[in-house]
Amino acid sequence: MKPYTFLGHLALILGLASCRVDQAIEAEDSWFYSRRPTQNVVTPVGADTLHWTQVGTGTDTLVLVHGFGPYPTVQWQPVVWKYSDTKTILVVDLLGFGQSTSPDSTVRVSQQVAALKSALDAHGIARIHLVGHSYGGMVSTLFASQYPERVRSLVLIDPLHRHFELKHLDSLQRAWGRPIEEVLLPRDVESYDAMMEVSVYDPFFLPAFMKQQVLETIYRENIQQRESMLRAVRQDEAWIREQAKGSAVPTLLIWGAQDALFPPQGAGQLAQDFPRSRTVLIPKAGHIPHMERPFAVLDSLEVFFSAQSPK
Repeated sequence: MKPYTFLGHLALILGLASCRVDQAIEAEDSWFYSRRPTQNVVTPVGADTLHWTQVGTGTDTLVLVHGFGPYPTVQWQPVVWKYSDTKTILVVDLLGFGQSTSPDSTVRVSQQVAALKSALDAHGIARIHLVGHSYGGMVSTLFASQYPERVRSLVLIDPLHRHFELKHLDSLQRAWGRPIEEVLLPRDVESYDAMMEVSVYDPFFLPAFMKQQVLETIYRENIQQRESMLRAVRQDEAWIREQAKGSAVPTLLIWGAQDALFPPQGAGQLAQDFPRSRTVLIPKAGHIPHMERPFAVLDSLEVFFSAQSPK
């Protein structure tokens, strides 16, 4: 029997839904958060606007920073389910995603860090537990590198990191015969299939008409600005390698053992930047283990957070 996965549950919802894919996802997400004390917080940050979904009323603040996938609140549902009774959780929309906006055609990762810090400052949030995935892992790494006094603990899930060789993305481009931007932000069914194969250990089945709905209703949103963010990572490679230097905050590195996008071999190099870190590999998981194997990830988080606040 296959282990339960959040993605499998979502596929079942989509398979049973008579409405469009985006409507089914949004309805499920709305139902999930309606069962918890939730508020939407929008903070002007210069010309930008940062939004987060705030859940729970605990003393500790847990900040969740997503990658390039759509629907940040959906991506983090397993973590919110686990911790909304004990922590205040901020599910952040990075600039250019969800309800966060920027007038800039290109949003650099440094701008994401600055917007997050300014929004936390505006609400008097001094110290946080910070969790980042993929591109959000790089945002979180830079935040912890620049402001270690603000971070009580750090969790990086399959993060983009300064030791990652961008030429690996070139090999993926050659394999799929299309730019990496079109794999991570698919525009047709073939690039959607490529995105799923590079991201997920065991892709769930969707019929072609549902894939087309996903492309037309979800991945077309703000696509040009998001593609420019990916290109900016290449342009800023030297700056990222210099600035994302790590810190001595307690750190947990979680990696899908079969991640084809950011291979787990990089965990050893990254761990050297975080001397108080430990690494957990999640078997039978690709680039999004918190969605593919949520219970395994939650078990790792529970051990880690318990060590930060022993009873």
